[in-house]
Amino acid sequence: MLGLTSLGPLGGGRLHKSLTKTMFTRRLQTTSDTSLNWEEFFTLRKQRRLWERLAALPCAMLGLGAGAAVFASLPVNPQQTFMGFDPLIVFGGSTLFCGVLGFVGGPSVGRIWYRMGNRKLAASLDLKEVEFFKHVKNNRSDPVFSSASNPLPDFYGEKINSLSAYRKWLRKQREHERKGTFNLGSKKK
Repeated sequence: MLGLTSLGPLGGGRLHKSLTKTMFTRRLQTTSDTSLNWEEFFTLRKQRRLWERLAALPCAMLGLGAGAAVFASLPVNPQQTFMGFDPLIVFGGSTLFCGVLGFVGGPSVGRIWYRMGNRKLAASLDLKEVEFFKHVKNNRSDPVFSSASNPLPDFYGEKINSLSAYRKWLRKQREHERKGTFNLGSKKK
């Protein structure tokens, strides 16, 4: 078997460099082919949030059903209280808590389902998401300027779902900053 080291100092080095270069250019080509523009990113982000919201209901029903199955199978002694409460009230509350826990965990399950359904776009969506949050971080207003009459508008950019909404968010951030500094301008430039 012929290894890279047996080719000598020049042959092995050239082969290694050319292999590394080809692997690097292929990786760049695959990432540039699947890179998203901003409209596609906002469309996919909207779809992902819809999947997250829609997954909350089945997960809540699943949690409620699992809680009901577990707590209905436990023996109940009506003569004995649990921390001063009737056991049926405790079991009922625990069943409802399981449903709420399923509802809260549902968006995470929805995100996993979305990523499984869109595996090809998941990496480019994540890269664009990081870039988007860098834009949000750099352009948001300083929270120091907040007050009761001047609340901070959408600090994390959660309501941004299109380019026009992003422009509107930028205008609101500048207006918040202007009101907070009493029209003197911003400290960050």
